[in-house]
Amino acid sequence: MAKHSGGARFVIDWGTSNFRAYRFAPDGRVAETHQAPCGILSVADQQFAAVLQQQIGHWLYEGDVLYFSGMITSRNGWVETPYVDAPACLKDLAEGAVKVAGDHGQTLFFLPGVCMRSPTADVMRGEEIQVFGSLADDEHTATVVLPGTHSKWVQVEAGRLQHFTTHMTGEVFGVMRQHSILGRLMPDTPQVFRQDAFLNGVARSALGQSLGLLHDLFTTRSTVLLEQMPAEDCADYLSGLLIGHEIRAGLASAPAQGPIILVGEAALCQRYQIALQACDPALSSRVRMGPPQASVEGFARLYTIL
Repeated sequence: MAKHSGGARFVIDWGTSNFRAYRFAPDGRVAETHQAPCGILSVADQQFAAVLQQQIGHWLYEGDVLYFSGMITSRNGWVETPYVDAPACLKDLAEGAVKVAGDHGQTLFFLPGVCMRSPTADVMRGEEIQVFGSLADDEHTATVVLPGTHSKWVQVEAGRLQHFTTHMTGEVFGVMRQHSILGRLMPDTPQVFRQDAFLNGVARSALGQSLGLLHDLFTTRSTVLLEQMPAEDCADYLSGLLIGHEIRAGLASAPAQGPIILVGEAALCQRYQIALQACDPALSSRVRMGPPQASVEGFARLYTIL
C-alpha cells in the first residue's frame, strides 16, 4: 500500500441500513462521497473491516485517519463507544472518540453518541451530527426536529446540544399499519397524500379533543366502520394522529422563541411543517427546513476541530 505524507481524513456515517463515506480535502471541503445500502445489519459475522475495504479501499493509504459515526459505534456495531452526556458540543464528541489501529496502517476513531440520564433516559447515535450541521453559522440556539422511525426533538443552547427527547412515531405507525387491526382497513397500494385526512388526525390529537393516544388510535377504525371517513383516508389520518401527539409533546418542552428546524426526508418534513402550522399558526414564522445534507455539513464542521 502506497504511502503519502500527512494522512487524509475521512468520515464514515455507518447506520443500520446505509453506509456513507466522505473524503475531505485539506481545506475541509468534502472532496468525494460514496454511498451503499450496506448498513451494519447486512454485515455478516462482524466483518466490518472487510466491508470497509470493499467500499472505499481504493481511497485509503497508510497514515490516513478515519472517523466513524452512527450505529457502527453501537453495541451491535464494530466498536461500542460510550455516550457523552448532554449538554455536549462538537468538541466533546471529538474528545470522546475511541481510537483503534486499523489493519492497513490507518488510524480509526469511533465517535460517541449523546445521552440524557435525567429526567428520563434517552440516547442518540448519528443524529447529533445532523443537529450541528443544521444550524446557520451565526446560530447558537434552536429547536431541531428530526422526523423518522425514532423522531428526535433537540434543544440547542449556546451552541451545545442541551436536551432532547425521542418519540417512536415512525415505528408505531409501521407496526399499526402492518400488524394491527387498523391496517386491515388500509389499501395495499400506495395512495396520494390526503392532506385533509392528515389534518383531521392532527386535530384529533389536540388536548381539548383527545381522550388519549390509545383511544385516538382506535378512531382510525371506528370512524370508517361508522362511515364517517373513507378507508382510503386511514393511513394519513393515523399519520396525523401520531405526528400530532408527538408535536404537542415536543412543543411542551420547547422554548417559546427561536427557530424550529426540520431535518430529514423532504416529504416527511413537509408533513411536520403542515402539522406544526395546524397546531399553532403562530409557529409559521419560526419553522424552516434544514439543509438537505445536514450530516455532511455537520461532518465538515467537525473536521475543523479534529
